[in-house]
Amino acid sequence: MIRRIAKWTLGLLLVLLAFGTLYVGILVFPSPLFAHSEHYGTYRVYSDEPIPADFGSVIENLDRRLRAMEHAPPDASQRIYLCGSKKYSFFTTLLRMSPKSLATGLSVANESFVSMERVRLFAARNRGVLRHTRFEGNLAEVVAHEIAHFNSVHALGFRAHLRQPLWKSEGWAEYQANLAAIRADADYDLRGRIEQLLDDGYWGAGNGLARRLWESQLLVEFLGEVKGYRLTDIVSDEVTESSTREQMMAWYREQ
Repeated sequence: MIRRIAKWTLGLLLVLLAFGTLYVGILVFPSPLFAHSEHYGTYRVYSDEPIPADFGSVIENLDRRLRAMEHAPPDASQRIYLCGSKKYSFFTTLLRMSPKSLATGLSVANESFVSMERVRLFAARNRGVLRHTRFEGNLAEVVAHEIAHFNSVHALGFRAHLRQPLWKSEGWAEYQANLAAIRADADYDLRGRIEQLLDDGYWGAGNGLARRLWESQLLVEFLGEVKGYRLTDIVSDEVTESSTREQMMAWYREQ
């Protein structure tokens, strides 16, 4: 009886080990699941669809965004996976993330998984109204956002990064992903961007999360562009969402 239990336990452990190995292998080495691939310097791109001949311009845009960030990305190559809807749902399930997101990343492997369907949907819905944001549906911006999260992990440490509230984590990644575009835009107007946030007619019903994400970006933009805060300042417990919102709105009314 004891031998039978030991044998059954050993078999179960071997099955769990096999599943665990398969799980890690798929996440760390998912490239065989993609039909197309290209290398652009330190960037490796894998896609369900053929990669356009002019995709190098996307990489150039991404590279400009990364160079403008407060923290440089890791020296290791960045792997970018452009997923169809089913493939993206598969990876978000493995990573326990929402399939309705634009992208998700795995910092330990420098991997970004992008939902091409969602990127195109965002671009079609936004129609150029909101600028320098995820809502544009700009592929370079979406990938830069994920890499900004990686940079935060490296700068703060994994635990400190995870402790950050949504508005700081997402707001910082959006701010960093768009910093190069913001600084290069002669017409950049933070006050006008806040007015877009306050426009109930634009957001309408059912867009509470989108509006909250836009506000998170603007709160961090305010801290960075107006108050000159860096990441270590922003993650301080003394910097709260409510106090930052009050300061931003006071600044807005004074302009």
